[in-house]
Amino acid sequence: MKFISIAFFLISCQNSDLSTTKKFIPNMYEESEMALFMRCIYEENSKMKKGIITGTPPNRFPSYFLNIFNSKLTNDKPYSENLITYSKVYIDNVRTLFDTVSPISLKTRYNNSINTCIACHTSECAGPIPSIKKLLIK
Repeated sequence: MKFISIAFFLISCQNSDLSTTKKFIPNMYEESEMALFMRCIYEENSKMKKGIITGTPPNRFPSYFLNIFNSKLTNDKPYSENLITYSKVYIDNVRTLFDTVSPISLKTRYNNSINTCIACHTSECAGPIPSIKKLLIK
């Protein structure tokens, strides 16, 4: 009797119904224009940081930074008032990096622009904050 039970168990384990097996379809994340744009800003800020540390100040405002006002957000979400306000402050802070007569140190002005990013991401999209903090000059 044990033999029959074991044989039945083994046979039943081999008969799997393939029609009920679900096929795994990965959810491919497509980045928004804004996410791609933010990556470009991150790279540019990283270059500026290296230049400031080595004594080579940035020499011209990256005009493509102005795309911050018209890049599409995820799922065509509308711009919030916070995002618009922080974007304006960020652009103003970046422009100060090219002021050659400012009494404020370049490091402080640069960190002010990065802190604006952190403040905005605190209210809008917190995910990249740890990476953004790495851009600060200590």
